[in-house]
Amino acid sequence: MKSYRTETSIHMVGQAWQIRIMLKQWMKETEPRAPLRAILGREAALRRTDAGSR
Repeated sequence: MKSYRTETSIHMVGQAWQIRIMLKQWMKETEPRAPLRAILGREAALRRTDAGSR
Protein backbone atom coordinates (compact mmCIF):
# COMPACT_ATOMS: atom_id res chain seq x y z
CA MET A 1 0.00 0.00 0.00
CA LYS A 2 1.20 3.49 -0.76
CA SER A 3 0.21 6.65 1.03
CA TYR A 4 0.97 10.23 0.10
CA ARG A 5 0.63 12.91 2.76
CA THR A 6 0.68 16.67 2.51
CA GLU A 7 -0.19 19.36 5.01
CA THR A 8 -3.83 19.28 3.91
CA SER A 9 -4.54 15.81 2.55
CA ILE A 10 -3.82 12.11 2.62
CA HIS A 11 -4.02 9.87 -0.44
CA MET A 12 -3.97 6.12 0.06
CA VAL A 13 -3.55 3.68 -2.80
CA GLY A 14 -4.16 0.03 -2.13
CA GLN A 15 -6.75 -2.61 -1.48
CA ALA A 16 -9.80 -1.64 0.56
CA TRP A 17 -8.82 -4.03 3.37
CA GLN A 18 -5.38 -2.38 3.61
CA ILE A 19 -6.89 1.08 3.92
CA ARG A 20 -9.37 -0.11 6.57
CA ILE A 21 -6.49 -1.54 8.64
CA MET A 22 -4.57 1.75 8.40
CA LEU A 23 -7.64 3.79 9.40
CA LYS A 24 -8.31 1.48 12.39
CA GLN A 25 -4.69 1.90 13.48
CA TRP A 26 -5.01 5.70 13.32
CA MET A 27 -8.25 5.52 15.31
CA LYS A 28 -6.42 3.61 18.07
CA GLU A 29 -3.70 6.27 18.16
CA THR A 30 -6.15 9.18 18.31
CA GLU A 31 -9.59 9.74 19.73
CA PRO A 32 -12.08 7.60 17.73
CA ARG A 33 -14.31 10.56 16.93
CA ALA A 34 -11.45 12.91 16.07
CA PRO A 35 -11.98 14.82 12.83
CA LEU A 36 -9.66 14.17 9.91
CA ARG A 37 -8.18 17.65 10.43
CA ALA A 38 -6.90 16.58 13.85
CA ILE A 39 -5.35 13.42 12.41
CA LEU A 40 -3.69 15.41 9.62
CA GLY A 41 -2.36 17.91 12.14
CA ARG A 42 -0.93 15.12 14.26
CA GLU A 43 0.72 13.47 11.25
CA ALA A 44 2.20 16.80 10.11
CA ALA A 45 3.58 17.45 13.60
CA LEU A 46 5.18 14.00 13.68
CA ARG A 47 6.83 14.61 10.30
CA ARG A 48 8.20 17.97 11.46
CA THR A 49 9.60 16.31 14.58
CA ASP A 50 11.23 13.56 12.50
CA ALA A 51 12.68 16.07 10.02
CA GLY A 52 14.05 18.22 12.84
CA SER A 53 15.88 15.30 14.43
CA ARG A 54 17.86 14.52 11.27
